[in-house]
Amino acid sequence: MKHYQTWRNLVLAAGACVVLSSCIYQVRVFQGSIVDPGDMEKVEIGMTREQVAYVLGTPTVSDPFHADRWDYVLTDGTLEGERQLVVIHFSDQGVSAVNIAAAPQN
Repeated sequence: MKHYQTWRNLVLAAGACVVLSSCIYQVRVFQGSIVDPGDMEKVEIGMTREQVAYVLGTPTVSDPFHADRWDYVLTDGTLEGERQLVVIHFSDQGVSAVNIAAAPQN
């Protein structure tokens, strides 16, 4: 009988954890730099990485497999507004291309 009570308590505790975990409010966390459209106009072909980082901040994504590419999120100034993905490509001479595309919506 004691063994049954131990298992019953374990099952009840696990069930309570499942129920309570569904009640937890999850906060959306935005990481990296959210770029203002006015700052994007300051980026020019030939700028160094340091100059881009000074203007836009650190990249949202810095991929070690694509060291010549920095990704940023461009927004209208709010976290809830429409976003665009900015991809800046570098070469030995600095910025070689800037591409802007619609960011995937979550």
